[in-house]
Amino acid sequence: MDFFQSCIEAANDLLRSLGSRSDEENTRQLQLHFLEMRGEIVTANILCECGRLRIDAEESPNLPKNDSAIETICLDGKIATAGRDFLQINQNGSAVFILYKNLLSIKMKDCIEEFDLEPEFIDADKNLRRKLAFNFGEFVSKDPNFINLFFGIPLFFMLKQFCGKDICIFTTEGMVKGTLSAIDMDHVKLLNNRGEMNIDFDEVCYLKVINLK
Repeated sequence: MDFFQSCIEAANDLLRSLGSRSDEENTRQLQLHFLEMRGEIVTANILCECGRLRIDAEESPNLPKNDSAIETICLDGKIATAGRDFLQINQNGSAVFILYKNLLSIKMKDCIEEFDLEPEFIDADKNLRRKLAFNFGEFVSKDPNFINLFFGIPLFFMLKQFCGKDICIFTTEGMVKGTLSAIDMDHVKLLNNRGEMNIDFDEVCYLKVINLK
């Protein structure tokens, strides 16, 4: 428990430092802290400039009911992975993606589930270890999870694997829901009954891919 608490304190320190300046070394260290915490149940506190934001009560029952320009949204989930600029926490049947720039802090929940502390690849079969040893570049480049583990990938790259999935995007203007149709470095595109919507990443508070099995 002390180990994970120290990871959280170090991650929160890095988050505070990222608020004042962009530092690639800090974001990589932040990613490594979160990767060490995979499986840990946490509460993520998300900042959103959302004077007009409309969030369902079940999403954030403690959301202040006022007209302030900045709101803090609290979400519970299990840390699944982290990338160059994002944290992923999993909820029942869904994956939540939070950009570091919107992540104020995280804290541990009182209820902790069991999870595996074994080092990465300790149980990798001989074929996998052989590919990593003798064909590292070609093998890793085909799997976004491996690329993320060794180098760190941005959120837009991670989300490409979810094209065609249902997604909820919580923005400064409210929540929109649809099917993720395309994504690039600056925009997310989704389809719903209103047609195609193009959402700027700067307007995103967090994203939730839903109906996952």
